[in-house]
Amino acid sequence: MARTNATNFSGALQFPYATAGTDIFKKEDVQTLALAVDQHDHTAGKGLAPPAGSITSGMIADGTIATADLANAAVTNAKLASDTARANLLTNGGFEIWQRGNGPFSTAGVTADRWNLVLSSSTMSVSKIASTIGAVGSSAQLAYTHVVYAELYQQMGAGGSQITELAGRTISLSARVKSTVASTVRLVVYDGTTSTYSSRNVGTGNEQLTLSVTLASSYAGNTPFFGVHLDTASCTVEVNDVMLVVGAQYADYAPLHPAEDLARCLRYYEIIGDASGFPLTQVYAGAAQNFAFPFAFKAVKAATPTLTKNGTWAVTNFGQPSPGYGGVSGFSATVTASSVGNAQFYTGGVAGVNFTAESNP
Repeated sequence: MARTNATNFSGALQFPYATAGTDIFKKEDVQTLALAVDQHDHTAGKGLAPPAGSITSGMIADGTIATADLANAAVTNAKLASDTARANLLTNGGFEIWQRGNGPFSTAGVTADRWNLVLSSSTMSVSKIASTIGAVGSSAQLAYTHVVYAELYQQMGAGGSQITELAGRTISLSARVKSTVASTVRLVVYDGTTSTYSSRNVGTGNEQLTLSVTLASSYAGNTPFFGVHLDTASCTVEVNDVMLVVGAQYADYAPLHPAEDLARCLRYYEIIGDASGFPLTQVYAGAAQNFAFPFAFKAVKAATPTLTKNGTWAVTNFGQPSPGYGGVSGFSATVTASSVGNAQFYTGGVAGVNFTAESNP
């Protein structure tokens, strides 16, 4: 019969094993194997080495792999890859929702939903464009004229519960960027005390910038924010796929379902009224009689919103409606009748005639 000695055991009592399917198995084979295993040295360092590059002592020493992790299957942040899906703490990270219009926005304030423009002597306009980097859909285009700096960021303040939950924790921010000029854009995290920046874009192509920061344990009464910072030279920058996750490992962008993406945005800004004529109210009124009509928000707001009437509403026997008496769930629009008879107000099917509720803490 054919027999071959073991290749991974070179001590005494070699235990041969059969190499042909027709070989007869004998009890002596088991006896030899048992004696060989009993004689094998099992002290530390005497077993087979792990495959090259799999686990090194340095990986244990620097915390990449904790000693305890070698004994279990726990998936710690250090073991994650960037393509492991995790929840994005930012709203509208893919720049798909632009309820205020497609821009350009060139004054300080909200641009795409939840994204704020801030200027320090420099000028910059923000516009919606078809994405050429990252996920298919929309991107934000930043047309920057350099003096000092400008930023496009998302803040987490009052009404954003994650702000207290992130205190003292390590977070990772990532984004896709493409600038017409090298070394002009970087990520920024302001934790209420300190601004921390990523490295700048290297060239003029599609790049992913990343930044990991351990946030302050107290925000000192200031509002933390996360975003992109432009300086050094005038340029045009495309930004897309911004992700903020807990832990030292950044995450590749994972698009939300469109319904969830919009629902997040509606928590902070909502338009009531559209070109179809909605809403329309109609009553039989007495002269100079006051009315209040309730409107419920599509999403509970982060804080009591600022209410605004936009445009000139179509009215019959009514003055212009005035929004007021609002909370986080809805508001009432008040209106006064001019005379006895049927009275109504509605948007008139005109774009831009509506109410807006702004709650951007």
